[in-house]
Amino acid sequence: MRRAHTDAMVKEHRIEPRERIALPLNLGNGGQGMTRDISASGLFFETDREQRLGGLIDFEIEFDRIGGLMKFKAQGEIVRIEERADKSGAALKFLVTRLEPVE
Repeated sequence: MRRAHTDAMVKEHRIEPRERIALPLNLGNGGQGMTRDISASGLFFETDREQRLGGLIDFEIEFDRIGGLMKFKAQGEIVRIEERADKSGAALKFLVTRLEPVE
């Protein structure tokens, strides 16, 4: 007998609530990706490059705000991988972050 999947059956590991948002990001290894969701403690992104569980990755995201363009630079640890046919998804825990204006 197959049990129905419910949210109560899934153990939640997130510390912060996540917001679903698609933002392009530039990876430190020259690759590119797209965020799926983001929180104060981490994010999930998809890329066509293979990722390694436990690996460290540097990335940056540019976004527009009222005062002008900003750049979010960070380093994260890959804590979960989701492989798909043509994409690799990775959940990151932020280790180092900084926000700066784009010159």
